[in-house]
Parts: sequence; structure tokens; C-alpha cells
Amino acid sequence: MMGDEATWSQQVFGACDLGDSRRTRRLVDVGARLARQVGASMAQCCAGESAALLGSYRLMRNEGVSAEAIREGGLRWSAPQASSCPGVLLAVEDTTSVSYAHAAAAGLGTTGSRREAKHRGYLVHSILLLESVSERTIGLLEQRHWSRDAATYGKQHARKQRAYED
Repeated sequence: MMGDEATWSQQVFGACDLGDSRRTRRLVDVGARLARQVGASMAQCCAGESAALLGSYRLMRNEGVSAEAIREGGLRWSAPQASSCPGVLLAVEDTTSVSYAHAAAAGLGTTGSRREAKHRGYLVHSILLLESVSERTIGLLEQRHWSRDAATYGKQHARKQRAYED
């Protein structure tokens, strides 16, 4: 990543269409804060600035802001970065489960191997591009998220009993 997180965040998220330029400015600010302190909570990234923390949470809860619009902005930025890289690019893939235990989790799917899991959430599969020689991160190439349907739980285990043609 670039040394200047604010510049990086502006380049990646500055063109996101969130329906209002103030939302996009807030997203750029949130991105820069999170990039400065990778792995820290939003509260830690805002370092006691209550207005920044409140604005960040409002952005995330805003029904006019979609994860798809944010993701699309990042993907649009990554494509030209990838095409301008000489040499071999590595596409690193990972599936991560994001689980929650609080009341909002009731509407989400199962993420574990047990139907009666206490935590519910969704799965995220990401493909990240890296430059092979320098190991520099180019950007996000693809990302999909889904949750398992509780009604079809255990379907994987039943596949051994089905005929090949099915």
C-alpha cells in the first residue's frame, strides 16, 4: 500500500457512487482511518474523535449505501492497476466466515458445521491480486458473499446417496 493512506483511500473509494458526495467523502475518510490502523476497531481508528466515529457508523447503517457500490469502486480501481503491472500477477483466493452472536444475526445464515450454531452470519470469498516479484498488493479482483440456507442444511452429506446423473 502507498505510504499516504488518505491518497490511497481517495484513489480507491473516491469514485464510488453512494448517491451523495458527502457519503463518498466519509467513505474515503473511513478507508484512510482503517488503513492507518489495520486490524483496529472503528473506535480505535477514530482515536476519540466522536464526530468521526458517529459519522462512520451512520455511513455503515445508511440504507442508501450498499456494499456493492463500495466494492465496485474498489474493483474499478484495481483493474487498471493490474493491467499496468509487468510480469506475473498472483490471484490469491480465500473464503472467510463473518459471524455474529447478537440479535441482528437472526436474519443471517449458518456459517459453521452445526445447524444449531450460536453464531450466524455469512461467507465472503475474495480474490486479491499481488505482483509476483515485488509482492505488492494490486487490489481486489473479485468478491462474493452469501449465507447458507438453513432449509438445505446437510445437503452436502446427502450427495453421496444421489445418483451421479442427479
